[in-house]
This record gives sequence, C-alpha cells and structure tokens, in this order.
Amino acid sequence: MILDNLTTTLADYGAVNPKIARAIEWLKSRDLAAIEPGQVITVDGERITAQIQSYTTIEPSEGLFETHRLFIDIQVIVSGHETIYWAPKARLPEVHTPYSYEKDLIFYTDPATSVPLHMEAGDFAIFFPSDGHKPKCHTERPEAVGKIVVKVAV
Repeated sequence: MILDNLTTTLADYGAVNPKIARAIEWLKSRDLAAIEPGQVITVDGERITAQIQSYTTIEPSEGLFETHRLFIDIQVIVSGHETIYWAPKARLPEVHTPYSYEKDLIFYTDPATSVPLHMEAGDFAIFFPSDGHKPKCHTERPEAVGKIVVKVAV
C-alpha cells in the first residue's frame, strides 16, 4: 500500500510499476473535478481504466474489506473526506463474498486490527492485490465524496 498526494514529485513510481507511473501522469494532467461521475474512462486499453465515482460515505461498520487479483487500485479523493481502512490480505479473517472474476473482487469480514487512512482532496492510495482495504467510510460524519478509482492491470 502506498499513500501520497498528487502534489508530490512522482518520479519514483516508475520504479514501482511503469503502468502506475502512467496512471498517475494521466491523473495529474486532468482537471479531476470537471470529470462527470458515472463514467469509465479508458486510459491505456484494458491495462488502465478510470472509474469516476460520487457517493456519500458510510459508517465503518457498514462496509466490507476487499481485495483484487487482476488489478491494482489507485483511489484518488477529488472532493470531500473519506477514511479507507487498510490491512494486509493475510490478516483478513474470512471470506464474506467469494471472488467474482467479472468484478475482480472478493469481500472479507473485518480483521481484528486495521489502519485508518484519513484522506482528503488530492490524496491517493495505491492498493496492490496483497492489500485489504475498506473504502467509502466517513471520517467524522457521512459526507459527499468525489473519487476516481484507477484500475491498473497487474
């Protein structure tokens, strides 16, 4: 898992994964607030896509941890505040909903411990297949959030 902000120097991300560097370059070259929610944008064929989301954050107890097998998530907060909980996949206790190949998604029950990532506009987190994460949780109270989730093929 990586936590950062789009205002930082991003040269090191090419060493992590060139597709991640490409996705972050795409994010930095756009007016993210001007992109309409509900769209799925092709950034680089099937290798990199961006899902534009808008929702109201929820109570942490209402969410589920998730992991992916085929894609890395880059979750970017465009507006509002959100807490995303993180735990290593190895610490996730049991499967809540089995893996869906079509959605590249598996849900888990909460682990005994997790790390809250308090995020605001411009912040992003990168979740690899080994990273369990529970997004869409409120920080202090439910609020509207604009987010872009960039899916990067592993």
